[in-house]
Amino acid sequence: MKLLALLLVLLAADDTLVDAAKDAKAKRKKSTTRVLTNADVKKSKGKIATTPNVSGEPVKSEPTLMEKYTASRAAEKASAERRAANEKQIADLEKELAAIEASYYNENDLNYRDTVLVKRFNDVKAKLAIARTALP
Repeated sequence: MKLLALLLVLLAADDTLVDAAKDAKAKRKKSTTRVLTNADVKKSKGKIATTPNVSGEPVKSEPTLMEKYTASRAAEKASAERRAANEKQIADLEKELAAIEASYYNENDLNYRDTVLVKRFNDVKAKLAIARTALP
């Protein structure tokens, strides 16, 4: 008898659980999205519309990452070449300046030393100063 009463209680509880699940399912929103298939597209009678360029100017494409990289590498290479050329010019001017200074002290003719060598020394020194300021 106890077993029968327990079975009736379980059946009544199970029935309310089923009802609660059905109510919850009914309350849930149904999906409003629809999956379009190729067959749906073929059946449609609509036209594909494109929007024209409103500004009337042609659209300029952005450079790709590879193009940007290549341009930056070329710029770095050109900068390195300019720097090397400038450093070579500085080294040559320093050698010339040292040679003029040595010839100044080796020269016995004071007039030649004070007119020609001093002028050459000052000219080379000015060129060297300009070259050093151009070096980044």
